[in-house]
Amino acid sequence: MINHKRLTLGALMAATALTASCGSGSVAPVLDAGLGASTAAQSLMAAPSALSATQVPVIADKPSSRVEAARFLNQATFGATSAEVDRLMSMGYSAWIDEQFALPRQQTFSKWMQVDGPRSNPVDFGDQNSDRESTAWYTLAKGQPDQLRLRTAWAFSQIFVVSRMKVGSNIVLWMDTTADGAFGTYREMLQRMTFSPVMGQFLDYLQNTDSNGRVPDQNYAREIMQLFSIGLWQLNPDGTTKLDASGMKIPTYSQADVTGLSYVFTGLNLQSGGDRVGTCRDDAGRLLPATTDTNRLWRCELSVWPYASARQHSFLGVTIPAVSTASSAATRQANGRRNIGIALDTLANHQNTAPFISKLMIQRFTTSNPSPAYVARVAAAFNDNGRGVRGDFKAVVKQILLDPEARSPDVQTLNEFGKVREPILAIAQLNRVLNASDGKGNVWAGSSGCRVYFNVVSELERPYNSATVFNFYRPTFASPSGKVAAQNMVAPEMQITDTSTTLDWSRFLQQTLQRGGTGCGRGAKIQNSFAYDEFWAESTNAEQLADKVLLLLAPGANWSDLRPALIRSINSIPGATQANRIDRIKIAIMLTMLTPEYRVQR
Repeated sequence: MINHKRLTLGALMAATALTASCGSGSVAPVLDAGLGASTAAQSLMAAPSALSATQVPVIADKPSSRVEAARFLNQATFGATSAEVDRLMSMGYSAWIDEQFALPRQQTFSKWMQVDGPRSNPVDFGDQNSDRESTAWYTLAKGQPDQLRLRTAWAFSQIFVVSRMKVGSNIVLWMDTTADGAFGTYREMLQRMTFSPVMGQFLDYLQNTDSNGRVPDQNYAREIMQLFSIGLWQLNPDGTTKLDASGMKIPTYSQADVTGLSYVFTGLNLQSGGDRVGTCRDDAGRLLPATTDTNRLWRCELSVWPYASARQHSFLGVTIPAVSTASSAATRQANGRRNIGIALDTLANHQNTAPFISKLMIQRFTTSNPSPAYVARVAAAFNDNGRGVRGDFKAVVKQILLDPEARSPDVQTLNEFGKVREPILAIAQLNRVLNASDGKGNVWAGSSGCRVYFNVVSELERPYNSATVFNFYRPTFASPSGKVAAQNMVAPEMQITDTSTTLDWSRFLQQTLQRGGTGCGRGAKIQNSFAYDEFWAESTNAEQLADKVLLLLAPGANWSDLRPALIRSINSIPGATQANRIDRIKIAIMLTMLTPEYRVQR
């Protein structure tokens, strides 16, 4: 492995000179990326003109080039590598996806927290308060082979939101829940979610009751409809909004529906009692049968207790039958569980669910502004995986990644295609392409000991740490005064992008690459060192190094201005010594990751 070196002052000056002298080149607007209508957002500004339903080209199953292979991998994983590009070129898209579907989980977040994390003590780095939950996420995202599962779990975490801000260290259990459900069905995910103690804690329905005339808490009833299933407005199969005769949007549910559904989510509590149906986990995250071990209650699915509501209630036109108050506790519990099943079936089979969830999933993988035809094709896969199964996430994810709108080179060049790269995915990709490691197989996430690092990692997108149930940013966000909104488009990730965060990102990259690793605790010590093997062979040739960095970091972007600028900057550093070769790699990566070509993932 190559030893890391400090990025020299001369190299940083070369970067500054590059950004100042590019004229109309691509690197010049870097520091404008968060000012008003940003450069990144402006690159998404065009009237939608994506493929229509009648203009769907046939996409070859194997990538036509290494650039196409890397572009696919940056959508489906936490970052393309040369080795994985080679495998994909040989295997083809479908075989690669099927292989990912077949991979078992080799590591869980819970196991890392209980077993692997303590083996690498952050005190070694002078930082006793290191963020262990985020470290678990960054470690698995960088190194685990089941990349598509974890990438899908990250998408789930931004749709089925639970935040560590409220549930604390129990968040690792939800991290495992999203990963466990990644390749199951939507109905199964609703079941996992509803019976999760962590979701119950987050949305306030643990011990929810209508006993003694109380009105049940309505938080989960509202959010499971608004955010997790059917959305606010009735939709067409292609995700466009239905309108009534007067041209107004039609609500999907009313307050009466929220109230009726809230009675369904009563009687749910920990497995210390109740019907004790469902599985538990051991301390390493392995699934076990139900248990009476009170030390493991938060690792068990919720039980239905006898105080589940006995009254008749309804929502979305479905009547939930009453239960006699004279019934036995077992009967009350069985009927409570049955009623939850009726409610979840209703939501899973609602006509809105397929287009609503499908569009959210597309936005997390490929593009913020999918055409109605793209949404319709993914929703069709949601409705039927080809074998009569509804809500099969394997079929949904495969359609998202292999859809002609995702794979067509003609579409990727359209200004409206793509998505602004969110900070957490950029950091995960940097860790992956430079094989960040603490020397013991982990990627430590750092803490408030380093202001810039903390701002970038924690304040914007600390893993599973959204400030609200609405995620870090809303899927419909567009700056009301910007050109994106004027074109009836969205740029969700721009909600957490402004002048301050853009400057922090620039400082973070400079400081991180200058130190040769990420994370800093007390004493500004490196927690994760970088390796440069991925780019070492190309580091003596400026053209080859620029091409390799652009291939892995910005495939699908227009390189016409950026490539010659990178080559000039790389050539400003002699390539004879090991230290200089490392500096060349660092400057190429830093300048690329600061550009709009990188910030907008195509």
